[in-house]
Amino acid sequence: MDNLSGGEKTVAALALLFAIHSYQPAPFFVLDEIDAALDNTNIGKVSRYISAQTKDEFQCIVISLKEDFFSTADMLVGITAKPGDCTVTKVVTVDLTKYGSAMQAAGAGPAAGAAGKPVSHDDEDLAAEE
Repeated sequence: MDNLSGGEKTVAALALLFAIHSYQPAPFFVLDEIDAALDNTNIGKVSRYISAQTKDEFQCIVISLKEDFFSTADMLVGITAKPGDCTVTKVVTVDLTKYGSAMQAAGAGPAAGAAGKPVSHDDEDLAAEE
């Protein structure tokens, strides 16, 4: 293991995690920046695998900053600071499932070019967005 790169170690750890899952299933995963050490090719492979598995096998929350990973998502959730006040945050969610069929027909991932209006969980922000 010492001779493996960071990306190879990540792929090995994910393979072990999903092998254990096939033996002893868990209904839910939270994966935090598993794509940090991966190159774009492996990000695509891992994101497609997780996307396929979440259709029937389990639910998954993936925390990622890389577009190649979250472009295969069904929903995006963002946490952002309010302008001028870094101590107050708000949650913004975008459901990409309603854009998925149109984007996939165009040959892109669900998030590519999706112009969905963010849904804020703060009533004041909803009024400001309209």
